[in-house]
Formats: sequence, structure tokens, C-alpha cells
Amino acid sequence: MALVAFALSVLGTLVPPAALGGVVCGHLARHQIRASRESGDSWALAGLILGYLLILLSLAGLLLFGGFVATMFGIMAFM
Repeated sequence: MALVAFALSVLGTLVPPAALGGVVCGHLARHQIRASRESGDSWALAGLILGYLLILLSLAGLLLFGGFVATMFGIMAFM
């Protein structure tokens, strides 16, 4: 499950919704690892960090794009 979280987070660089799957799988993997004392916590943590970072960057990009669009429509309204 930890490798799936990491793989989905890496895939999130190309397909942004996959980063959300990486975060969910990362949390599930860390819970499973703690409960069963398995290895792989570092993979799950890497998937979580990368997934959250990509989600944050995607939201920032959407806000920036929305600001540009709103600014352009605001400028066009006065022409």
C-alpha cells in the first residue's frame, strides 16, 4: 500500500487528481504499517509529502489562473 501511495503521488505530477489518491493511500498505509509493525513507512511518508505538495501546487495554480482570468475580464469590461 505504501508503494501504491508513492506511485500515485508521482503520477499526480501528470494527472493531478492522482495525488489525492496518493494521500489517501498514504494515510491508509501508515495506519496499516503501525498496526502490523511492517516496513515501508518511509515510502508512505514520501507519498504523503509529495501528494500534499502537489495538491497545494495545483490549488495555487488554479487560484493564480482564476486571478488572471478575473483580471482579464475586468480589464475587458472597461474597453
